[in-house]
Amino acid sequence: MNISPFIKHSTFKIGLISLASLGSLAIASTSALAVGLNLSSWQQFGDVTTSADGANLSNASLEFADDAPASAGTFNYSGISAGNAGFTPDLQDFLGLADLSALDIGGFAFEGSAIKNTVTVAAGEALSFDWNFRTNETLNKDFAFLLLDSTVIKLADFTDATQPSSPFLQETGIRSYTFTTPGTYTLAFGVVDVDDYGTTSALEVKNATIKQVPEPSTILGLVTALGFSATMGRLRKKMSTYSNLS
Repeated sequence: MNISPFIKHSTFKIGLISLASLGSLAIASTSALAVGLNLSSWQQFGDVTTSADGANLSNASLEFADDAPASAGTFNYSGISAGNAGFTPDLQDFLGLADLSALDIGGFAFEGSAIKNTVTVAAGEALSFDWNFRTNETLNKDFAFLLLDSTVIKLADFTDATQPSSPFLQETGIRSYTFTTPGTYTLAFGVVDVDDYGTTSALEVKNATIKQVPEPSTILGLVTALGFSATMGRLRKKMSTYSNLS
């Protein structure tokens, strides 16, 4: 009796359909749990423009020709000057920084811009975003930063901006940052002018998302299923060969 056609067209087909269903469920569950952050609803300070999925900030003023011979405001995004951070610590007050020297990284912070909001990261979730630091600076260490409550995390200064840019002189290029520690935070993005008011630097932020990190058991199950699929494939090939010989 030749039983291999029955095995090939029944048992193996059911196994492959089950695996496909598992894969679809895994993909659907992870994508459904990704939530984009609408940066247009965040509080703003200084020179900022936002959209639903991104923001641009600069430390450009309107009163001075920051990037002479370019005219004043050439690199300003919004028509609003960057705010004071040095002798009048308006930026630190906006960020809720009790330590007024917290932005004096690599020099004295003169002015800057920022956006902020309250964000909750639950256990098993990751906050991620893409960013790009652009600058005309070649001397003073203007920098871009991320703020988590009162902790200032420097993202980049002009020494990290090694790629050609337009209309700026150079940029870091798009980079990503991921944060996985659960909690409710005051989250802010900003850019600062260091040691003078001249020469513009800027920060672009986009694709800010909170998403569920796959459980290790889920990953193991998927890997196991994929291994099962490979085994099924080998057995199906053998049974097909047996059928042809029968």
